[in-house]
Amino acid sequence: MGRPPCCDKVGVKKGPWTPEEDIILVSYIQEHGPGNWRSVPTNTGLLRCSKSCRLRWTNYLRPGIKRGNFTDHEEKMIIHLQALLGNRWAAIASYLPQRTDNDIKNYWNTPLEKEAQKAPDRA
Repeated sequence: MGRPPCCDKVGVKKGPWTPEEDIILVSYIQEHGPGNWRSVPTNTGLLRCSKSCRLRWTNYLRPGIKRGNFTDHEEKMIIHLQALLGNRWAAIASYLPQRTDNDIKNYWNTPLEKEAQKAPDRA
C-alpha cells in the first residue's frame, strides 16, 4: 500500500524550469500559500508534476533561502552535525535556517566529505 503517484506522468514536462514557469509558481504561492501541492499543476496550468512544483518552491524559489558559497562557520557546523546526526539533512538544515537540506546534502557530497574524514579535529 502506499501513497498514489503524484501524477500519471503523461504530458508532464521534465527538465529545467523556465523563468515564466517560476513566475507562475511564485504568483500562485503568494496568492494561495504553500499547501495542497497536488492541486498546483491543475490550478496554474503548469505541465509539471506536483512533486516537481513542491521541490522547486522549497529548494529554489522560497523567500529567505541563502544561495551560494558556504562560510567557514557553516562548513564546520555541517561537519560537526553530520558526525553527530549522520545523513539526516533536514535535521542538519534546522541548525542552518537559511539553507535547504538539499543544498547541504549536495555540499556534503562534494570534496567536503573527504576533507571531513581527513581532519576530524576540525569540527
